[in-house]
Amino acid sequence: MSNSAIAIIQARMSSSRLPGKVLKQLGGKPMIWHIVQRAMACQLVDEVVVATSLEASDDVLADFCRESNIRCHRGNLNSVMSRYIEVLDDSPHDYFVRITGNCPLIDPEFIDKQLLALQTHDADLVWLDPPVSVLEGQGAHSARSLKLIASKSQHPDDLEHVGSRYLSEHPDEFRMIGMRPLESLSNLNWRITIDEAQDYRMMQHLYEDLWDGEPIPLESALTWLAQNPDFSTINKKVEHSAINQELAAKRRAWKKPFEVYCDWSLTRQLFK
Repeated sequence: MSNSAIAIIQARMSSSRLPGKVLKQLGGKPMIWHIVQRAMACQLVDEVVVATSLEASDDVLADFCRESNIRCHRGNLNSVMSRYIEVLDDSPHDYFVRITGNCPLIDPEFIDKQLLALQTHDADLVWLDPPVSVLEGQGAHSARSLKLIASKSQHPDDLEHVGSRYLSEHPDEFRMIGMRPLESLSNLNWRITIDEAQDYRMMQHLYEDLWDGEPIPLESALTWLAQNPDFSTINKKVEHSAINQELAAKRRAWKKPFEVYCDWSLTRQLFK
């Protein structure tokens, strides 16, 4: 097995809650630019692709990617899953990282931890037990797991959310690796995804204070959030979408379908 990995960033301009957010500025650069730079910092990722739609509304995003020498794939607006499959068909890899275009603080080290766990145990995905809100939007998966879901489900939720419903309802069909996060991360409840205007305002303040031209370390961002409660709580009333809340409830009901647990500190040592 080659253990190759590609990061696929799903992004579109027609977001219902905050249209155009992927090109909104943070520290003088569009949010999608920051996400790409952070994905490129992963040691175990070979390639980074932005996957957007063929709709005219996404022409400006595709143009930005072309002008910035960022690989961009365009496909079906309503079937995000098909975009992922097309990217993997064009550039076969054993693993892919699903990155959502609303997470400008994805953590390269956490992504590498996941990929190392998958490669070591020939697994399909890593699941944090318990989940951690500040590490959302950056999940590593095997390519075979996506192909399995695509062969079994054409549910609209799976097409839009890249198989998340099928996975949430059939965890026994996948080889999962459990990972216990640091307790300090598990206790955090900040929102660092950008879905609404309040999320963007908070992130603007963070980037104004911390961005110096290089990716902001997640630890530095978390320290800033702790030290600036007036800003870090701006978006505390913003909620996840209804579908994300429903699927999260299904996952909480899982009977721990993990064959193996990976130790957080052990995987950290492997990258030092």
